[in-house]
Amino acid sequence: MHGNHVGSRPRRRWLISLLAVVAVLGGGAVPASADSTGAALRDFDAVTTVNERNVWKHMALIGDQYAIYNDLRLIEGPASIRQKWPFLPEQFTHDVDSAGISFSGPGFRWRHTWTKGNQAIVFEDSGIISGPFAIPTPYDGISDLNIGSGPTARVRHFAVRGGLFTFFDGLNFTIPTARLADQAFLPERFKSDLDDVSLEIENSEPTKFSYYKDNERLIFGSGGRIIELVNLDVKWPFLNSWRTIT
Repeated sequence: MHGNHVGSRPRRRWLISLLAVVAVLGGGAVPASADSTGAALRDFDAVTTVNERNVWKHMALIGDQYAIYNDLRLIEGPASIRQKWPFLPEQFTHDVDSAGISFSGPGFRWRHTWTKGNQAIVFEDSGIISGPFAIPTPYDGISDLNIGSGPTARVRHFAVRGGLFTFFDGLNFTIPTARLADQAFLPERFKSDLDDVSLEIENSEPTKFSYYKDNERLIFGSGGRIIELVNLDVKWPFLNSWRTIT
């Protein structure tokens, strides 16, 4: 095999690119991973995306740490959840089930909605807004979206549990009853037990959903148009050292 080393790297890059294209166009293919040491990577406990002044940012949680980043680099962290938000109750300082972010007030302040088991909490960097309070069911994933402005403004949530999803406004947490399986365009593995979800709006694609499962992220838009299906170690390689199981 050593005799085939010359020219193997360009061919490998070409193959990875081809598989990525197939994943996006075909919707069900498994995307390629980065050429790495093969170390096992931890899945996110929770991850969400926000569109802040037309700039995409992400926040992920693993264990007792968080990271804030864009598609190119880390912005903050990985660092301790407890140190970032010292007012959080102990149960929300580690192993969070789901997390969503909306905007509050001037300056695009981040308002977080986190769930763990049958509890939820809403907070900003300055302190707790509401909770912890009981919710009717645990969620695998949750996402927050600002709807409207002025006195009619509200926050809409999209939440998933098992193979089901739901939408609700404000603090009216509801039990998911709609079936992910009814979204026929989804690859089979994305029809149940998601790690988290994100729902955002942008000009070119009015509604964008992100579904996270293990090491994959699927993005689709209006009418089920698949936008991207990619492995997270390829999408955000600068997180790999944080995600590596030691």
